[in-house]
Amino acid sequence: MPDEMEEIISEFITEAEESLDRIEPLFVELEQKGHDADMLNDIFRSMHTIKGAAGFLGFQSIVDVAHSSENIMKKLRDGEITLSKRLMDVILKAIDMLRLLLEHLREKDGIEEDVAPLTQELENVLKESLSGSPDGGVTVETREKEKDETSRPQDDNAVSNGEPAPSHGDETQRHGEEDNAEKPGEPAQVHKDTSHKAKEAAQNLRVDVERIDKVMDLAGEMVLIRNRLLNISHYFDLNYSSDTQTETLMEAVSFLDRVTSDMQLAVMKIRMQPIQKVFSKFPRLVRDISASVNKKVEIEIYGEGTEVDKSVIEHIGDPMTHILRNSIDHGIESPEERIAKGKPEKGKIVVNTYQKGNQIVIEITDDGKGIDIEKLKEKAVEKGMLTEEEASKMSDEAAVNIIFMPGFSTKETATELSGRGVGMDVVNNNISLLNGYVEVSTQKDKGSTFRICIPLTLAIIQALMVEVAGIKYAIPLSPIEETLKISKDEVDNITGQDVIVIRNKVCPLFELNGILGTGSNGGHDRDHKYVVVISLGEKKFCLAVDKLLGQEEVVIKTLEGIDTASSYVLGASITGDGKIVFILDVTAMSRSLVEAT
Repeated sequence: MPDEMEEIISEFITEAEESLDRIEPLFVELEQKGHDADMLNDIFRSMHTIKGAAGFLGFQSIVDVAHSSENIMKKLRDGEITLSKRLMDVILKAIDMLRLLLEHLREKDGIEEDVAPLTQELENVLKESLSGSPDGGVTVETREKEKDETSRPQDDNAVSNGEPAPSHGDETQRHGEEDNAEKPGEPAQVHKDTSHKAKEAAQNLRVDVERIDKVMDLAGEMVLIRNRLLNISHYFDLNYSSDTQTETLMEAVSFLDRVTSDMQLAVMKIRMQPIQKVFSKFPRLVRDISASVNKKVEIEIYGEGTEVDKSVIEHIGDPMTHILRNSIDHGIESPEERIAKGKPEKGKIVVNTYQKGNQIVIEITDDGKGIDIEKLKEKAVEKGMLTEEEASKMSDEAAVNIIFMPGFSTKETATELSGRGVGMDVVNNNISLLNGYVEVSTQKDKGSTFRICIPLTLAIIQALMVEVAGIKYAIPLSPIEETLKISKDEVDNITGQDVIVIRNKVCPLFELNGILGTGSNGGHDRDHKYVVVISLGEKKFCLAVDKLLGQEEVVIKTLEGIDTASSYVLGASITGDGKIVFILDVTAMSRSLVEAT
């Protein structure tokens, strides 16, 4: 029974947190739109469900906060009070408290929060809102009686005649039926809705994420052994093609290849989650930050249903939070400035997510004042990050990336929000850990766009195998635009930098053996070179290698004790012939090599 109760509590915490994640942005949208009956009803029912389930499990603090919030939502839903900023601030405080209480439950730390001041504040703000209404004479005693009756659902569920108490799902359904009965003019949908939810529940199963990760690790090992077997079967096909057992081996390995690919894809899909899980927090974030700096800002979010790997979900939140803070604090002007420029008083941030090939692209665009390139250069020189000569030669495209330098900030004094020079550096580092990159484009008085590009999955990738100075390396396939074979005569030199022209565009060329410091010229005295063209958004550069060995699916293994950023190594893998190869980080190469040219 204890294990069963632990499972019930864990499920309650998860479902309650999901409900809060879903309704929190609805509050912010409601504040902007005004009264919306459907939205209010959705919020009310979610809060009611949290209260009912918490009551069944005996979590009185959660019941108290949810009940006081529910009272307000009911009055809003029924049109007895109107939504004000004061009301919204207190409701959002209640949401924060519910999250904190759920966190204590999850951590089992035994900490008990005093929710009495908050519930009293909720009661007070409700009385203030009701004071101007015809029925504003609702007494505290009446509400306390209602609270007392509804906050003890476990009494109603007492075991009777040897029958077990219903689960909190039954409690939720009972309250739902009462809610439907409150408005006799509305058709009852209880049986239809309940059967639909039951069907959904039957089609979904909660699985501990560690189990999924274990299956993903095993899928990765299967990919490695599949590659080994493909290599072995190729050898037998070349040397013993007349043997009937060779044909049998080829058929078995071919079947294993298909099954492994299908299994890998299936496991990857299990790990995929809608990015909405991260985005749902942004409306509240924008509301709070803009209020703290006395600006008016709205946010529009598109593509929140786009699915990404769970590891991306875990790491993308902080970088995007820093970008949003930066846009509000640095980019978007005050209402007075915007009006003077002929802009709407309220600034706008648009977040758009979409899939492009095997990458996920997230664009964060604001309609602010843009980034002052000359000011960036001046600050960088002032802080000793650049010399005046370097700044003067730097293109606008390269200069805009100064904001990603560690310790850089245009703020004269640090505030609680910004000015410490760590925000955009964190963005760059965290996105790099995801094997992604960030691009910035800006236009004076028009605004700025931050474009984040990250791979769909971080565990198993397609890679191009190359050879330099007798050593094999893997280059992730996603940023590779094409491969070329060029003659030495096609290489030019501009101010000390080798370049080649590809379709009338000049691209810098780097010898991979020189970048990696292999200590060999790699045979580049020959008349031709093999070139891998790398394209990272607007940045394009070329890597010269000795040999192109073909495409292979590789499993990324992290390396301990190696500074991957400075060594340009993303991780390691085992090839089909059983050898270990380094997977190269072309994003890090782009930052240190291309942006410096």
